[in-house]
Amino acid sequence: MAFKAQHPLRLHSPYWQNVIIGILVGLTAGLYVALNLLGAGGGKPNSAQTVQVVNAVLCTVWVFSASFGGSVLNKIGPALTACFGVISSGLIFVTMGYIAMSYSEERDRGKYITISVNLQAVGSVVAGLIALIINRNSAESTGVPAPVYIVFIVLMGSGMIIAFSLRPPSKVIRDDGTEVGVVQARTFVEEIKATLESFKDWKLLVKIPAFLPAECFLVYGGSVNAYHNNLRTRSLVSFVAVTLQIPAGLGLQMILDNQRAFAGLLTVGVPLMAAGIWEIVRVRNYDRANPPSRPLDWSDDGFVAIFFLFMLNWVASSLWQYIILYFLGTLTNSPRKSANYAGVFRGILAADEAICFGVDSIQVPYIYEAAVIFAFYGSGLVIFACLAMFCIKETEYFNGEDDVVIPKHVLEGRVVKGEDFPQSVQVQDVEIKGS
Repeated sequence: MAFKAQHPLRLHSPYWQNVIIGILVGLTAGLYVALNLLGAGGGKPNSAQTVQVVNAVLCTVWVFSASFGGSVLNKIGPALTACFGVISSGLIFVTMGYIAMSYSEERDRGKYITISVNLQAVGSVVAGLIALIINRNSAESTGVPAPVYIVFIVLMGSGMIIAFSLRPPSKVIRDDGTEVGVVQARTFVEEIKATLESFKDWKLLVKIPAFLPAECFLVYGGSVNAYHNNLRTRSLVSFVAVTLQIPAGLGLQMILDNQRAFAGLLTVGVPLMAAGIWEIVRVRNYDRANPPSRPLDWSDDGFVAIFFLFMLNWVASSLWQYIILYFLGTLTNSPRKSANYAGVFRGILAADEAICFGVDSIQVPYIYEAAVIFAFYGSGLVIFACLAMFCIKETEYFNGEDDVVIPKHVLEGRVVKGEDFPQSVQVQDVEIKGS
């Protein structure tokens, strides 16, 4: 994706810090997504059950690394947290959410979320392209060759080096000269308590049903992909799906950054519900004990419908995570709270993904899986619609968060309106026009 000239290369700026974490997530989680979209971890369909069991165990570990990842991040900083995240995905996702939500200004939150998640998708696109090129002539129901995994491991290793260019909020400077935030040191016990305190925020708790399906389609879609399609078809649909996610994310960003939360929710929700109904109808007669003797190839007559449905499902489901991060970002501008909220979100997401992998490993009928995912998306839409209409404020800058440094233009706007500053507001020594 192109970066505008209005953001000159300055590694300690909020924009480029967000780009760096996006690249890092692309080199790690992006590759993981690409493998899972192939189904069976890129292996043969008959290995899918084993792969799903292993993934369930991995996601169980992810639950703990993510749930308390905010405490770890607030204690050791984003660089070390992201570095450890290369071998523990919960930590790297918490760092991504933390930077996208707290390093961005409110007016740019949709853009920052889009950049970081889209760069993850770019990692999946590159990985998917590698798999597609290698497997383009494979019309059999086989697994990807070893060189694909070797390339992925090398790319992931490079991410550990990139992680050390991340900086804490006190060392990240906006274009107006203000810091992103001033976070005071606390003990690890105090950080754990702060994470647990997050569960008292009803606006966070009410979002939990919306969190649950956020990674389900990665599990479900990859499983159905391996069951129904041969290797080159699996490679093609996976590659095109993550490629389409990128422009779709940019379109959603333009809606969200115009403070149109409800419009953004509608843009994602309508195709999401349509795809869910279509998916339930499609898999109603799939028998997991008897997979097709000849998997679908991209040259077959039925490919176009399957292709379109997979695109609709994946793009809408992936944009759901953009929506979640955006709504989480409306709760706070505090770096410390953002870390904790991101940890809670990713912990719940990991728990649900672990359950999904476990359920899929015992070959629950696809129609049941599709119906449950559909129900959770539906409940999430209702929850977010209510929050968009009744709970999102014009700004959270003046709610008394002691580690937030308010951007200069926001302060100027308040001066022009003749409004006072709460005593707890962080105002750095910068000249404010009109003061």
